Amino acid sequence: MRLYALGEKALWVDEINSVQHAKTVEVLMDHCRTGHEPPLRYLLVWALQRAPNPDFAVRLPAAVLGTLSILLMLWVGERLWNWRAGVVAAVLLLLSPWHLNHSQDARYYAVMLFLALAAVGLAVRIVEQPRPLWRWVVLAIVCALDLYISYVALFAVAPVAGYLMWSGLWSWLGLREREQAKAFLRGAAVGAVVGFLCLAPWLPVMFGLFEKYTEPPPPPQVAADTASQPAESNTVQAGSAESLQPAPPPPARQRILGFQTRYDRELVNEFLRKLGPDPRVVTSKPLQLLVLAVTWSLLGFFVLGLAFATFHDHRITILTVLWFVFPWVVIFNTGIRYFCPPRYLIHYLGLYLPLAAVGIVVVWSWLERLIVSETAPTRGGRMRRSAFYVVTAAIAFAAVLAYGSNHAYYYRYPKQDWKAAVRFLEQNADLTEAVLAGGFWSDLALLYYGSEISKPLNLVIHVTMAYQIEYEMAIHRRVWYVTWGPMFPEVADLLARRFDPPQRFKGTQGDVFVYRSKADEGGNGGG
Repeated sequence: MRLYALGEKALWVDEINSVQHAKTVEVLMDHCRTGHEPPLRYLLVWALQRAPNPDFAVRLPAAVLGTLSILLMLWVGERLWNWRAGVVAAVLLLLSPWHLNHSQDARYYAVMLFLALAAVGLAVRIVEQPRPLWRWVVLAIVCALDLYISYVALFAVAPVAGYLMWSGLWSWLGLREREQAKAFLRGAAVGAVVGFLCLAPWLPVMFGLFEKYTEPPPPPQVAADTASQPAESNTVQAGSAESLQPAPPPPARQRILGFQTRYDRELVNEFLRKLGPDPRVVTSKPLQLLVLAVTWSLLGFFVLGLAFATFHDHRITILTVLWFVFPWVVIFNTGIRYFCPPRYLIHYLGLYLPLAAVGIVVVWSWLERLIVSETAPTRGGRMRRSAFYVVTAAIAFAAVLAYGSNHAYYYRYPKQDWKAAVRFLEQNADLTEAVLAGGFWSDLALLYYGSEISKPLNLVIHVTMAYQIEYEMAIHRRVWYVTWGPMFPEVADLLARRFDPPQRFKGTQGDVFVYRSKADEGGNGGG
């Protein structure tokens, strides 16, 4: 499931941006030192994009470790409850549309979840038995690797550390567990030293970033990317870029609230849909109701599983509270709150699914004892047992159908179909016509896939303002406008008045729109 069509679907703009920043080691290290991302992900992308099929290769770590996460989920579920809960948790992760999506993505959130699951499993095992020391060493390395992939891995690493600290304190306070507490302290000291040594080369950068994110933030806004920059013209052929087109001085900078995070009920619903199947991608009304039922049932099983796991081991409560609450403490007290998409909290799956599996197993075991074990060996009893297994199989089939509807949608569409958009331009645009790249890294996508076509495009980049479009229309016989995501109202009005209806290329992460100016709207320029 995670390797299917891995290299056939086009990269979307976030993935292409990662590839662009990883062209050389010097470029990626400079980006990471001055930006807000650690280097390990970019180093992997730098090494893998030299493969014959770079789109496949840069996504491969996510696919491989996403697949191995299913085995880790089985282990975590077994550690939290029993082997049966581990199997159910592994199946839930196998079917998870959110995890499938990120297991085919070069931003490596699936890699983060793999490392987070490994950290949880190791931490629970260490709490059970703090010896041998190698577990502490491996845990420290896993946490350091997670932080080198992305700084938002702190949302998983800090709860694991807090869980271990609480467990160690509890062991120390229990007079009969002093020997175990001493072993715990020795292991914690070794793990802390190993973790510090792993992170030491990057600690100055991390401390600088901490100061940046905790300083008083500017007024909340998400400005249009490079909106105040003049347009730049590039001829795209095997990745080449030529001459700059002059542009008039830009007007006062405008603001677009395209991707600002709003902390409302819709954000809660968004997380709930991510943690289970999503009813929005299903067109059939009965199937939507089925998907909705599965999503809410999963939440109910999670609450039930949390209650039973907490009763079994109170320390699970500490881990769960830290796991789900700590990230929001960080978000609301730092600059992250202005842009915090759901993918930043993909580690939620690491506890949500195994605890939901505990709830499912508890209900199953109770019903099995009630209906099967206590049923007399009579004809009526045998019918009750048969009915129980038939109903259980039907419920399982319905759940798989709900998940499968999401998988079908995901496999049907790429994240963003920039390949098809560029092929369409190759067939329909010529050098006397300008191709204008809109906002949100549309220019990166057109440059990336434009280098693969045989026919050059007269590409003009950073065109996000209405006056820039009108300027290009005045000097070219015809212009094409390619974009995705939000746009300024005046740009939308201009496109509606002076352009033909757009060609739409559907994608799960956003549709790509290709507009063409009307035949009588072009200027007299030759391009």
